[in-house]
Amino acid sequence: MLSEFSTIEGRSPGYWMLIGISALVLAIGMGAFLAIEIHGHGITGMNNQVVWGMPHVFAITLLVMASGALNLGSMSTVFATIQFKQFTRFSAFLAIVLLIGGLTVLLLDLGRPDRMLLPMLYMNFRSMFTWNVFLYSGFLILCVLYLWSMFEYKQYTKVVGSTAFAWRVILTTGTGSIFGVIHARDVFYSAITGPMFVAVSLTSGTALSTLLLVSTYRRTGRVMDEKLVFGLRNASIFFTLLVGYIFVVEKFTKFYSPAFYDVEWWLLTGPWSGLYWFGVWGCCVIFPLAILFNSRMGNTVSGVMAAAGITVVGAFAFVAHVLLAGQSYPFDMFPGYQTSSVFLDGQDAVYTPALIEFALGFGGIALSAILFLLGIKFFRLLPAKAVAPKDWDLPWSP
Repeated sequence: MLSEFSTIEGRSPGYWMLIGISALVLAIGMGAFLAIEIHGHGITGMNNQVVWGMPHVFAITLLVMASGALNLGSMSTVFATIQFKQFTRFSAFLAIVLLIGGLTVLLLDLGRPDRMLLPMLYMNFRSMFTWNVFLYSGFLILCVLYLWSMFEYKQYTKVVGSTAFAWRVILTTGTGSIFGVIHARDVFYSAITGPMFVAVSLTSGTALSTLLLVSTYRRTGRVMDEKLVFGLRNASIFFTLLVGYIFVVEKFTKFYSPAFYDVEWWLLTGPWSGLYWFGVWGCCVIFPLAILFNSRMGNTVSGVMAAAGITVVGAFAFVAHVLLAGQSYPFDMFPGYQTSSVFLDGQDAVYTPALIEFALGFGGIALSAILFLLGIKFFRLLPAKAVAPKDWDLPWSP
């Protein structure tokens, strides 16, 4: 039987310190936005070659994790995993706050956010950006309805939750397809880019949920059954193996075509190879699996938390590699034709992110953090005691 849902007290000095630190970071982020708005993107590290910099890395990573944050709700509502049913409210709310944080950074990094209505008034339905306007707003509405149904109209929870699950898969595929359909960018162009983003959202969303659940229960003195943490560990192992599989398939298909030999070797050995091997492969796949498959570390809550933290870092590294390496490789403006110019012809882009870009990105994270902290204080999102269902046991352990 599931425990009763309740709010946290939110009166401790530690709670208000977290609120205060997040508010300070948010204020710094808003200051960074105003500076960029007044002085232009010239004060950032972005240039004519790399036009999507670190703020976009933060924004897209938050959006990817927002999709993955719905994992616990989806596993309960769609796949009937009863042990995670008690976290469905938390799951939907976390997806909402991450989506708000990511979209805020995305909006403020556009250069002219005051003209945001223009792409909505003049739609280009051959552009993935146009489709993402509907995908993001639709996902936000569905998550709100999903959460509302769990509070007031439980008879609609399964329908709304199943719709939200299908929508999140389409949304994350659409986010990846922003890059995957750009034929002139050799690093971007791939039919597997969309599924890669879906797989990374599964790992990063589950990892972030694990970190926040365990931390919240520990800091508020509540009890969380360790078997639930190990259930999340098993799900993380499966999702991480899926990410590794898709990474391998993507490289196999690219290397199978001689047209991609140069760009693939550049990715593996060039200026962004360190981020690829350590960040993408290391933090997304190798390091988490090494911890989770270890019979000693993988069977402790601290070990699961460490693997989850590395996975979240890996999600940022993955998005950074896709965006920054993708724009740094020489641009093939007219595929299939030979062209030449006197402006950076065939040269790798040089990009060094400015501190102000990190300030804007962390501002989005701080906004999500404040909303999350206020949410668990004023809404009954979590059970007072998280317990595993009676007679439920883990199918296997490392």
